[in-house]
Parts: sequence; C-alpha cells; structure tokens
Amino acid sequence: MAWKLPSLNRRAFLKTAGYGSAGLGLLTPIGQLAGKTGSTQPDRDDTSYSICNFCSSLCNLKVTSQTRHGVKRITKLAGNPHSTLNRGKICARGQSGLRQTYDTDRLKTPLIRVEGSKRGEWAFRAASWEEAWQYIDAKAKKADIQPYEWTMVGGWTSCVFYMSWAVPFAMANGIPNIIASPMQHCVTTGHIGTDMVTGNFNIHDEVLPDYDNAKYILFVANNSSIGAVSTCRMVRFATGRKRGAKVVALDPRRSETAAKADEWLAIRPGTDLDFMLAMLREMMSEGYYDALFLKQHSNMPFLLYRDEEGEWQPLTDDQGRPQILSVGSEQLYSLPAYSNRNSSDVDGNPIDPALRAPDGFQVDGKAVMTVFQAQLAELDGRTPEWAAKSTGIDAETIRRIAFEFGTTRPAIVDPGWHGARYQNMMMLRRVQAMIQMLTGGIDKRGGWIMSGEFHHKAAQMIEAREKGEPAGPPFAALAGMPFAKFVVETFSDGKNFAHGRPGWAWAFSAQEQAAGREHVALPVMADTGLKESVEGKLNWNGEPYRTRAVLINAANPVRHYYPDTRWKEILGHPDMELVVAVDVLPADTTLWADVILPNSSYLERAEPALYGNGVNHDLALTTRYAAIDPLYDTEETPDILLRMSNIISGNEYGLLQWVEKLTGLPAESVKQRYAEKRKTMPHGAFSAACREVYFEQTAERLHTTPEVIDQTLRERGIYQEQDREALLEHAGMPWKLPLPSESGRVEFFAPLFHALRKGGNRLPNFNVLGGHIAAECRPDTPMDMPLAGDEFYFTYGKTPTVSYASTNSNNPVLSAINHFKKEIYGGVWIHPDRAEALGIRTGDRLALRNTATGQQTEGDAYVTRLIRRDTLFIHSSFGSENPKLTRAYGYGTATSKLIPYRVEPVVAGFRSQEFTIKVRKLNEQGGVA
Repeated sequence: MAWKLPSLNRRAFLKTAGYGSAGLGLLTPIGQLAGKTGSTQPDRDDTSYSICNFCSSLCNLKVTSQTRHGVKRITKLAGNPHSTLNRGKICARGQSGLRQTYDTDRLKTPLIRVEGSKRGEWAFRAASWEEAWQYIDAKAKKADIQPYEWTMVGGWTSCVFYMSWAVPFAMANGIPNIIASPMQHCVTTGHIGTDMVTGNFNIHDEVLPDYDNAKYILFVANNSSIGAVSTCRMVRFATGRKRGAKVVALDPRRSETAAKADEWLAIRPGTDLDFMLAMLREMMSEGYYDALFLKQHSNMPFLLYRDEEGEWQPLTDDQGRPQILSVGSEQLYSLPAYSNRNSSDVDGNPIDPALRAPDGFQVDGKAVMTVFQAQLAELDGRTPEWAAKSTGIDAETIRRIAFEFGTTRPAIVDPGWHGARYQNMMMLRRVQAMIQMLTGGIDKRGGWIMSGEFHHKAAQMIEAREKGEPAGPPFAALAGMPFAKFVVETFSDGKNFAHGRPGWAWAFSAQEQAAGREHVALPVMADTGLKESVEGKLNWNGEPYRTRAVLINAANPVRHYYPDTRWKEILGHPDMELVVAVDVLPADTTLWADVILPNSSYLERAEPALYGNGVNHDLALTTRYAAIDPLYDTEETPDILLRMSNIISGNEYGLLQWVEKLTGLPAESVKQRYAEKRKTMPHGAFSAACREVYFEQTAERLHTTPEVIDQTLRERGIYQEQDREALLEHAGMPWKLPLPSESGRVEFFAPLFHALRKGGNRLPNFNVLGGHIAAECRPDTPMDMPLAGDEFYFTYGKTPTVSYASTNSNNPVLSAINHFKKEIYGGVWIHPDRAEALGIRTGDRLALRNTATGQQTEGDAYVTRLIRRDTLFIHSSFGSENPKLTRAYGYGTATSKLIPYRVEPVVAGFRSQEFTIKVRKLNEQGGVA
C-alpha cells in the first residue's frame, strides 16, 4: 500500500500539541499577554524590522504588529523582502518566533531561590530587580568571591550579539574565565580545521557558499546548513538545485539534505575523513586541480625538509622568508613572508613557482620537496580501495566522485556546520577546505565567498598592516585568525589581569602538561578544567585556583554539554557559592541557579548596536527595532552586565572603558547618554545609550547622519553599503588581497600546527599536513569490524524545528509540529533488518547503553530504512527535564545522558559520537522484554 503524507489541519495541529480550548489562547495572542491595556493609541497596523534569534544565520525579519483597543501585539513574522541575505524567506522557526515572546512559560520577573531548597529543584520566589541585585551582592561579599573565581558561560546569542559587552565585562572585572558554548561544538573544534587553510575564524559568520552558481555540491557530515535549516543557505541551495547542480550527500542517515541529493552515500559513521583523504589523493595524483591557482595563491610551492626528529620544517632564507623553486630551475627564490601572490620574488623578479621539486633535490645535504609533494606523500596508501574498507562506499564510487568534483567547475564542498562528534572532525573540515582550494573555489562565482563584513574588516586590517599602523580596536578591526590569536593571547596570559592569573582552562592545561598527562593545547573558551577548579583539584603557582561563582547568559550547559551529570555536579557542588542565570525561558540549567534574571525577548528589544548583515555577501548594516514594549519585568543583557560590574568590582565605568578599548565605542559619550536615559528608563537605559552613540559613530564613518541611517533601517531593515560584485572586485581573497592567514595565502602546510608541534604536541591531531586520524568508537577495534548483534554506532543531529539545544522546543507552534512528527523527531532511528532481529517495532520503548561508560537512558523506537543498518540516530533537540517548560518537558531523548566527557587534544572539541550503543527492548513495566 502506498504511503501518504499526512495532512496537518487545524484540528490535528491542536490535538498533537495537546491543546484544547485553552490552547487557542496561545495561537491567538490575548490582551493580558499582548501588552498594557487602557492605552489611548488609535487602532493601527505597524511594520518594523528585526533579526531572527533562532539560529546563527541571523535572517532579516519583517514584523507586523496591530494595535486594537489600545493593545499592541505582534501578529506576523516574515522574511524581510529587502534583504539579500535571506531574500525575503524565513523558516518555520523564524515564522513562529513571536510565540516565544507570548510563551506563557516565560520568565517574567527576577527569581530568587527559596531558602532551604537545593539547586536542581524548581523552588524560587518572585523578587524585584533591586532585591535580586542586593541578594547577589550580599552573597558575593559574604563568600568573598574574587574576580578570578567567577566564570562566565555564554550561549551563541551572547557571542553573536553581545560579545562586544561580554568580553569587556570580563576584562573590566578581572574575570579570565569564559565558556562560550559555540566553541567546543563548532567554532574551534570544526572551524579551526578550515581556518588552518583559509585564515578564517568563524565559518558560520564568514563564509557563505555560492550555491546559486555551483554546478556540483558535496555535503559531508552536515545536514544543518540546508535541512536543519539555515535559510540564507537554503534559498541559495534551492536556486542551485533548480539550475541543475548535481548534489551528493555523505550521511549515515537519509537526512533532509540527503533526500534532496542526486546521490545519498550512506557512509559508516566516523569515516568521512577516510573518504575525503582518498578523494584528495585522487585529485592531486590525477591532476584534478587548478595548478595556476595553487602556484600563485597557496603555499603548495613552498619548500620543506625533515629535521633530525623527522619533523617537517619550512625551508627559509636568513630572514625567515619562504623559499621556492621556479619551473625548470634549481635556483632558490625567496618570497615575501606575507602576500597573496607568488608571482615574483622579494627582489621583484618574475617567477613561475614549481609545485614539484626535482627528484633527489637537496639543500645543504637535506632532501627538500614542495608542500605539494609532502602532502601527496602523506596520502601514500590512502587509496579509494583503502577508504572503501572503512567507509562502506565502494572504491569506484569514491574515484568517480573525486573525478566529478575535480573536473566540474565551479564546485562546492560545503564547509560544514557542527564540529564535534569525533577526534578527527577538525582534520575532516581541514581536508574539505583543501579539496575546495584545489579547484581555486574561493571568493569567486560558484565557490566559497566571504561575507561583506569579513571583506570590509580584512581590507582595513591589511591596509593598516601595509602602512605599519595599528589596525584599531580589535573587535572592530581584526578579521579571521588575527582575531582568534587576540582572544587566545588575552585569556591565556595572566599578565593581562591585575591578579596575574590566566583563565583556569589554560592553568589546567599547564598543570596537566607539567604532570605528563594528556592536556589540551588551545582550550579557547572551553570547559576543560572547570570541574577540577570547582572541586579544588587545580593549582596555579602553588596556590588553589577555584571557581566559586558562575554567571550563565543565554546558555543551557546542563542540556548541551556532556554529560548532563557533569554540569549538575559542577553547579550543585557545595563549594559553588553563587549561580546566576540570565534567560528568556526556564531552560534546564535555570533549575541549578540561585538567582534567575529574566531577559527581554528579541522582538521586545532595540539592539545596543548596528551589526554587519551576518554572512551576507553584500556589505550592509542591520539592527533590531522593538516591535512592542517588553511584556514583563525584564532587562537587557548590557544593562545586566553593567550592574554586575558594580557588584564584582564596584567600577561600572571600567566596563565602558573596556568597551571603548575593544570596540571603539567612546566611553565618555556613552556615560553622558546613560546618565540622561536612566532618569526616565527603569530598564534598558545603558543599551539605549550605547545604541545612540553607535548610530552617531557609524554615521560619521559613512559620512551621513544618524537620522538617515535610522530612517533607512526603519523603512527597509537594511542599510546597504556595497554589493558583492564590487567587494570582490577590490577585496576578493586571495585574488586581490591576502587572506588573513599566517602567510596571506591558502595554506596546505599549517603554521599554527607547526608551532604547536614545536611545543611538544606531536599527536596526529597536530599534523602540519592533511593526514589520517582514526575514529575510536571501540577500543583498539577498526571501524569496519563487525558489531555485536545488539550494538550500534551512535549519531545525532538537529531538527528543522529546534535550534541547537534551545528552549524553542517549548514554542507552541513548533511543539505542535514536533508532536505531530513524534516518531520521526522524538524517536530512536533503527534499521528494520536490525530491529526485526531484536524484536523491535516502531513505538517500542528501548533501553540505550553507552558501551564505553555504561551511561544509560531510554527512547522510543522509530523503525526506518533511512538509516544505515549499523547505526542509531537521535535528534539532539529534546529531553528537557524542567517541568516549567510545559510543552518541551519529557519529550524525546536527551543525548547528553549518553554522551560522555571526552575531548580531543587541540581545542577540547567534544568526541560526542565516539562510542557505540547497545539496545534492548523494554516491556510495559520497564524491564527487559
């Protein structure tokens, strides 16, 4: 019998959401939730513009609101038709965003833990803001909490929108400890692999593939860009697909993206790197590359030799400049250390860089070869036949994909999204970038194209470098790896703080390295060492280094860090004196707070700054305009940080000074505006002051007035500065300008890893070239070895309805969709052949056990052929344990209950799929069936 797609009518929608007549009130905002009543405002319809807050794509929004009988309420969200970022489109999450503002479960006033209750219990009493501040102040003073004993935890929202206040807050108050949740999941663990090649820092915000014009698109270990859904990518992908681009997806599951592909290659989990190494070898050995691009714009022609320890070393002249050979010559030429071209040596002589040195070529008795040759040697044996064994994809298919990608121009291998999963993910993303660069597919039509904001910053940074001048305030002037290095240097060096201590993550790394134990080389805003600092197991210069207070802003580590028990132990530790959480909804982590401070929702907020237009190829400015006044007694993030500064250091003005140092926003101007606004604004005065000064400062840069910028943004939501083609014409990298990499070129040999290896980091993870790192799902067992009859590889992924570990799973509209598709979104995916052998049917209750650690949880079976036989899949968006999230509570399986704390050694990226799961069917009583 043919399977039919079920229809979701209004009655079914309400039923699946669990709503009766009471639910209708949530679907139609009511007066009590919509704002103050009794206003004399006439009935009217209004349009305002905003930025979506449901994922890091930052789509531009058109917001419609209505005023009826004196009550103003938001009635519709749509894509901004003036936006070239999301092109007037918006996903289901974005459209339903107004339901977050009107969510009845929202945090409505400050909450203080009831005396005598324990963290982990929902036992709070309502309080005024002044009472909450007094409580925090009294607790901090009584416990004598030192600045370095505070730790800040920020979600992606606070990173994207409020980094320009959060980092100055840390510096002003002497707090060297920040955990930024995107880091260990994405920005470092995955993106640094790409960054090693292109010089970027945050691929999400800096590179948007030009799917529109690509003829071949390859997705590897990534459904999030398209299927999960990044609208600005989805609209471009859809255009490319309509124009005939061939699409290939490597995924153990037939994901939303794989369902749209011409070919779904059901690869064995953890072996994507093997596939890509074989593909890289094929392309290099068979000549499927743009030789001119590699010669002129990469470090492939640079010469290398091995030292006495067998380590690769660059061949340089006496000034440290790279040396190369010219085609047909054995004369050494020195190149500028930093440039976007290899077309002439340091003396201006034209050269034709050689990708291969002559056989047996030596310098000072040392065998020398090019980076190209060294990389090819590193790939020796990584044939399609070798990869076929581990991946389960036959050799001829791998060979064919390499040929198709390498000979079809323009082609895109998607750079990827989520970066955790396996210890080899960083290398996977790096090899993907190498493959993309082999074709010269960067900053040109049909390839990877940098954002307009990234081009703008990079161009200014390079201009300052050429003039020998400082680039300017780092948050406004640094792009790519120079910005990343600034962050590392700031928090890893205790000299930047009056107390002399680096962040505890860096102190823990040094402690473990000194003891000869495994350690993380670059724990950039990672959580490694936090637990030890809480438990008194960390010392710095012979003194205890403790964490005794935590400020959590828009983050949910109990749910999206691993395992959940680790963070419960951290926050519930008897030596943890104070936990403050800032959020819009009662996420699971708020259960562990002493004080909860309610944040305004994004539709109630006028942003304190003007922002670049996300990852848009065009250079443009945007911001948020509040569609309605805040419904509840909420506060804005910068204002919360300002008041916390008063509590921690007693120096509010220090925050303003550090904002100026890092962003360029003048402290005195902000101070004056703030003094004026706080007279009439009980909430948001600091944010409003920053906004006014930001508009003035931007107007001065653009040679216009704040009023013109404001009017344009109110009318269009976008202030366009320059389109993509004009930017590429003068700032295309590396065609017109150097990349923000160490050498200014595309780098196949990684200088950062070269430096780390010099420091003693010699594991395969630190390979200066693209090389093999095996996934270790079972100890000392190759991935192709058979699994036990009840054993599976474990995978997880996002749903189109939920962002990351966000509480938008509580959104009434999205929750209704989730319940309607409960088997698919809330179930444990298992192949029917394996399910039948275990007596499992769809809907059966399953016991799931991590074979490495014994961690256990339960889930409901979803039997489907859209998953490999050896693999289980769970959507990671669910499993909330806070009953105050009345629609999300108890739905689905929390992956954080299965995933252990296991990190790779470069940046502490989570190895969140590097184990296997054993499955048992449970009977109705919860025992083994």
